[in-house]
Amino acid sequence: MRRIVLFVAVLFWAGSAHAIGLGVTGKAGSLGIGVEVTKSLIPHVNIRGGLNFLNYAFDQTEGGNDYDFDLKLKSFSILADLHPIPGRGLRLSGGIIFNSNHLDMVSVASGSYSIGNRTYTGAEVGTLNGTVDFKSTAPYFGIGWGNATSGRFGLALDLGVVLQGTPQVSLTATGLVTSDPTFVQELNREVQELENDIGEFKYYPVISLGLSLNLGVR
Repeated sequence: MRRIVLFVAVLFWAGSAHAIGLGVTGKAGSLGIGVEVTKSLIPHVNIRGGLNFLNYAFDQTEGGNDYDFDLKLKSFSILADLHPIPGRGLRLSGGIIFNSNHLDMVSVASGSYSIGNRTYTGAEVGTLNGTVDFKSTAPYFGIGWGNATSGRFGLALDLGVVLQGTPQVSLTATGLVTSDPTFVQELNREVQELENDIGEFKYYPVISLGLSLNLGVR
């Protein structure tokens, strides 16, 4: 909540300023739908603050079980841009992503579950609930095109990666078997297998496209 308040304050500051060197960008991409404020610090160097969000539901099979997934993207970014070629939009970017992205997962089997190395009936397990979380603070590195503080309107393109760490999976069940030590062991094994399956997402790819408006140009 504090990050959202901070971002709103930045937007208010940007919208009330009349000096050249301020821009706002609306964008959409792999981090969700977002808005950014860009401030020129010194020649060829800008700082950006951004807020991104998106909810997306989908079905997928993982570990032999059918899950309903609910992906919730929400992040706040503070980035620095270096424009190495004067008068060109090329930028090299780096900074921090405050990452609240996570994934909720639910499986309700009418037949059986595959948990670890064993098979259980739907009645034994009940509903299988899970979450996937990532590091709350993650470095970002990327390249892009566009400068919201140059010209009246502009195109914004970003390509980069968020180093968000190995995904952390948790699983719980609601059935009577949940107190069985063997089931607990197999459930822990299932968690480890899921973490291995989605381990590549510790490097989260970022691609986004947007339009910018220079607030300092009348």
